[in-house]
Amino acid sequence: MRFRLFSMILALVGALLLGACGQQLITAEEIVERMEATRDSMQDVHATVAMNFNTNERDGYLVIEGWLEKTGQTDADGMPINKVRATVIDADEEKLSDSLVVSDGEIFWLYNPYEQTAITGDIAEMKANRPDSSAFSGDPTGMTEAFQDMLQQGLDAVDIEVLGEETIAGRAAWKLKLTPKTETQQQLQLDGIIEATMWVEQEQAIPLKLDVDASDMGQVTIEVQSIEMNVGLDDSLFVFTPPEGVEVLQAADLLAEMQPRLTTLDEAQDSVDFPVLTPEFTPDDATLVEVRLIGTHTVIQNYAAPGVSLSVVQGRGDVGDADQPPADSVVEEVMVRGHTATLVTGADDQQGALLSWTEDGRRVIIAGTLSADEALQVAESLK
Repeated sequence: MRFRLFSMILALVGALLLGACGQQLITAEEIVERMEATRDSMQDVHATVAMNFNTNERDGYLVIEGWLEKTGQTDADGMPINKVRATVIDADEEKLSDSLVVSDGEIFWLYNPYEQTAITGDIAEMKANRPDSSAFSGDPTGMTEAFQDMLQQGLDAVDIEVLGEETIAGRAAWKLKLTPKTETQQQLQLDGIIEATMWVEQEQAIPLKLDVDASDMGQVTIEVQSIEMNVGLDDSLFVFTPPEGVEVLQAADLLAEMQPRLTTLDEAQDSVDFPVLTPEFTPDDATLVEVRLIGTHTVIQNYAAPGVSLSVVQGRGDVGDADQPPADSVVEEVMVRGHTATLVTGADDQQGALLSWTEDGRRVIIAGTLSADEALQVAESLK
């Protein structure tokens, strides 16, 4: 949750400032020229942005007030380094309210008053070691990050169409459609088609609104409520000192905990607070080939035999079955070990199966190149 909140706020700030300090986003020459002129003349910006999302995980909203100041420097990827401050001034979840991100361009802080924690780390190090954002799930973080990753590939990565003119928040704006090209989706390993509609103000050539549509995985709308540029920002905005009593956590340590590591069943059992179940039945007598542990909350057992592979996943909290099943899947509700479970199979039951349910406070998932009947047999054999 801590890293998701951090990524979400940074993604929001990035989406707010795409037109002002990112690469060119549109191909219509007259619009591009105006956006370039605005971007080049902008040294700082103060804005309030509203975000509404409708995803597989949940629906919700956030309102962010943000400040950005250019440093004139670029990172190893050639992207601009900026000073940033962003705070959640309204949210549908109380635990997100008043959360704060501060960055001086090198070190970032994420402060969550609800959890009384402050996470800090080196931005360059986090970019180099962050989990693969291409595996984006149907949540606002993944969707906005994936879209920004796409935009950072440059103009050749997207097809852009000028749809016309509309009025946004009382301002005349150009309406633009942006769609990633096939090769872009393959390069970034996007799990579905992402389309975006952007409205760019005509007077100042700044983005006012962005709709991201990730098909059956969800939608996100980001809209500027107020914006002012070149007002002069105080350096103290980009400095943060944790309040007394707040727990300070190192982002690098938390990131390391998120990475699956090879272990043994015995070591995994000693690390988690629930009994690790193992199957007495596997298709074609598939044998255990590896065990992976994520933090102290999730155990993954991988089994294999010629033509068969399957995983048994058990964990507390979020365990990766939140993605929307493929459009051609068959989804049904079944009973497993006395619990209601969800069974997902291919249309012809030959493309594998995914079975998931909650038992004794933990999520259990069985997935792999096995039939629906085999998945149910594995589940019932867990001891």
